[in-house]
Amino acid sequence: MRKYWFYMAAFLVLFSCAKEKSLENGGGGNTVDPPLGNNCTVNQIITADSLTGQGLFSYFTKFNLSGLAEKVEIYDSVSGTMQFQGTFQYKGDTIRVSPSDYFLTDANKRVKGFKTTDFSGTPGDTLSYVYKYDGNGYLVEKEIFITGVVFPILRYSFVWSGQNLVAIDGVVAVPGVTQKVMTVTLEYDASQTAKNFIQVMPDGFENALYIMGLDLGKKSRNLVKKYVVTLYDDSGVIDEVYTMNFSKYKFSSDGYLTEWYADGDDAGGTPFQSGRTLFKYFCK
Repeated sequence: MRKYWFYMAAFLVLFSCAKEKSLENGGGGNTVDPPLGNNCTVNQIITADSLTGQGLFSYFTKFNLSGLAEKVEIYDSVSGTMQFQGTFQYKGDTIRVSPSDYFLTDANKRVKGFKTTDFSGTPGDTLSYVYKYDGNGYLVEKEIFITGVVFPILRYSFVWSGQNLVAIDGVVAVPGVTQKVMTVTLEYDASQTAKNFIQVMPDGFENALYIMGLDLGKKSRNLVKKYVVTLYDDSGVIDEVYTMNFSKYKFSSDGYLTEWYADGDDAGGTPFQSGRTLFKYFCK
């Protein structure tokens, strides 16, 4: 069975490495950032040099004046090249991000579906993701379908406690098959909150590039301090374990997270790398 839950493995290899990359100087120093405003959202994630603040790698999302995401850019400063570019095109309930890839939104503007083409086979398969929310607006389930199959091939369940996402369980959903593909546990610093921070969902191989511009329901109340991602092989045996720890949070004077320090290895389902990370904002 092909690992459809890992169809973005090329991005995992590219973005999990602590290669020196940048888009701009992040700025050093330990002073508290000035207030940002009342309606701001993260638009840039910069992996930076721990001492100088020099940017080493950047995820950037451009927003228009109304707050809609328009463009995604991933930049490598060592080679001076753009690693990835994508645009958001809106039509009705559809957000198209490439000729083959698009998101569908519900009446609350939350993502309810995603369609993409997996080119690892011949011909390529269409993968369809279906996202489900509870009555409080939290993401509780994600199912993955493949061309010509009426039932989902994979199902991810999301467990929330105290307004925080605490666990993700990914299993093969084929009738008669009981097999794990991924488990995630998340821990939080109960004393730390941040205004309008982005979703931290380590299963998000399909949406990590676009996460700053998407609405996947309510976000965790507190700041994550650790997550552990366990991946299983085709036999359901533990294959790899990735652990990330987060600390040294810094905030603007009005409560937006401006940086943290990450220690460990990410499995590839988030835009976070090991080391000092700076967060920039777009404010209306």
